[in-house]
Order: sequence, then C-alpha cells, then structure tokens
Amino acid sequence: MSSVSRKAAFTLIELLVVISIILIATSILFVGSGGGSDGVKLSSAQRTVSSIAQGARGQALLKDATARLIVYADTNTSGDHDKLLRFFGVIYEDPDIPGQWFAASQGSYLPEGIYFDPDLSANKGWSRATMNLEYPRQSPQPEGGPQYYYYEFNPNGTMATGFENSWLVLRAGTLRPDSSGELAVNFDDEDKENVKAALIFRRVGSTTQVSDPAEIN
Repeated sequence: MSSVSRKAAFTLIELLVVISIILIATSILFVGSGGGSDGVKLSSAQRTVSSIAQGARGQALLKDATARLIVYADTNTSGDHDKLLRFFGVIYEDPDIPGQWFAASQGSYLPEGIYFDPDLSANKGWSRATMNLEYPRQSPQPEGGPQYYYYEFNPNGTMATGFENSWLVLRAGTLRPDSSGELAVNFDDEDKENVKAALIFRRVGSTTQVSDPAEIN
C-alpha cells in the first residue's frame, strides 16, 4: 500500500471516531431540558435515540465488532427505577474475547415521562433480547447486574435481526405501582394514547423515524 493510501485510510478512521463521538455526545445534549409538553419531549426523545443508534452503528463499524444499543429494563426492588425504560447506552464487544463488553458512552436519559415501550416494539418485529450488564462498567455480569434490553449491530453495520425491520417505539407513560405493587411504566392513559413515535432499524443498518401514531399501532 502506498503512503497516500495509508494516509487516506488513517484519515477515514479518524473521521469515523469523530462522527461516533459527536453522535453519542449529541444524544446527551438533546435530553438536557426536561421541560415542555409531552409532544415536545417525544420529539426530543426520538432524535436522541436516533443519535444513539447511529452512534452504536458507528462503533460497530469503527471497532469491526458487535455493538448494541441498550435500554435499562430492570424491575427488581433493588434496581434504579428512575432509569426504567428511559436510560439508554451503547456498548461494543471485544472481537477477540466473546462476552467481554465495553461501554462506548456513559448513557443518556430520555425526557421525563417518555419511555421505551417493549411490548409494542416486540409487536413490530423486535426480538425482546435481554442481557445483564453493570453499565457503564466494563464486561457483563451474567449472574447479576441490572437487566437491559438491546438492539444489536453486526461488525459490518447491519442489524442482527431475523426480520427485515426492527422497531423501537417510544411513548408517553407514567411510572407507578402495578397490580402486584411493583413499580412499572403504565401506557394506559387515554389522554396520552397518541403520544408515541418510533424508529425503524432497517436490516441494512439505516434508521427511519416514524412520527405518525397511526403507523405505530
């Protein structure tokens, strides 16, 4: 390889690093303000998750490794309920040590009152995949640690899914005790029924934002 080619390749890697960092940092900036109506919060959350997803895909390409967008899902009494279904992060796997994961960011919260809806997402093609992880500490804890949902990107930037598309649905909800007395996110408020948006993760790795509630049911 010529010196010119080596320089070009190095410059491309630098560019990928910068883009990935900017996307993850931007996701934090978007959630800086928690005020405003549910609709404004939902739009902010949608942009946030889109940025995080692109950051995860960027990590997969940059590291030539599996990467995941993760969502806090732990409902144990010892868990951090403020994170439930609204704390997102990005991790990537060591290519040489399967099961060894590294945090690519410190994580970001969605605006207050906006949550990830696992049930509706699963109805639209997501696999309900979960893992246990002491995020943002390195490496998962299979026998302990909070539970996270995840969306996975292959090292080539494509989605690791058995379906053509995989949806991630965001909705306005309320954190309150369920019928068993445990805290859970409730999406049954009729006044907030249409306060929802989604992202479609295409199998090729691209992301499409969906803002029309009628398309998400």
